[in-house]
Amino acid sequence: EKKPERIVSVSPAATKFFLFLGIERYIVGVTNWDSYEKAERIGDMVPLNIEKIFSLNPDLVVSFGGFQLPEVEKLERKGLKVLVLNPVSLKDILKDLVLVGVVMGEEEKARKMAKDLENKMISLGKKTYNIPPSERPKVLFLMSPPGPELRDIWTCGEGSYLNELISLSGGINIASGIPGPNGWPQISIEYVVAMNPDVIIVASFSKSSENTDVQKVLDFPPFKSVNAVKEKRVFSIDGNLASQPSPYIFELLDVFYSIFHGGSKE
Repeated sequence: EKKPERIVSVSPAATKFFLFLGIERYIVGVTNWDSYEKAERIGDMVPLNIEKIFSLNPDLVVSFGGFQLPEVEKLERKGLKVLVLNPVSLKDILKDLVLVGVVMGEEEKARKMAKDLENKMISLGKKTYNIPPSERPKVLFLMSPPGPELRDIWTCGEGSYLNELISLSGGINIASGIPGPNGWPQISIEYVVAMNPDVIIVASFSKSSENTDVQKVLDFPPFKSVNAVKEKRVFSIDGNLASQPSPYIFELLDVFYSIFHGGSKE
């Protein structure tokens, strides 16, 4: 079967797999939410503009995750070929990296890259494996900074890749045992205060908001009693990176490790 040469990526996370493999040149269409500039915009992720996608004459559409499944049927009814990536865990991300490689005729390269990422995980795991629980910081990950109206907190829970990354990097995610859709549960403010995290990590979606996002956490009245706030161990990380399960997520291993065990303040 000849490999696809006109790809429409209907999710920014899917695009990242192509960028990581250095084969983004085949992408002819992306959603309005994508940071990849060199392809035509097709509109929203849900609902998809099927006519627009069809007009780009793709030989493959790459979609992402459970939330786009209803769209997949519509694409297939139009006779379009669809590849669905749906990674939740780190292992899933590596599997999907190889899958994209196989589909695109870059299997060898993809397998090597996946192996390198796996080795990175293993070597950090060896470093942190013997850190006793008493020396592991309790960590809260915030999908967005808290505001005055905040009732529930979106975080990474059981089964999510971020949960694994926190653990591999030598931290204890305070929501690690809590299930949620695709590994993203909601927890209450009271739960956070009771768990008293030592470190809070907040996702920032623009460079310019990093400091204000950290400040919002430090200034959030219910968190005043929390260790992370008292000791000013609140850090921001790139939200676009953190919220998309792509091969780039492995960059966070070093980031988390230095936050948890490097002692250096950002």
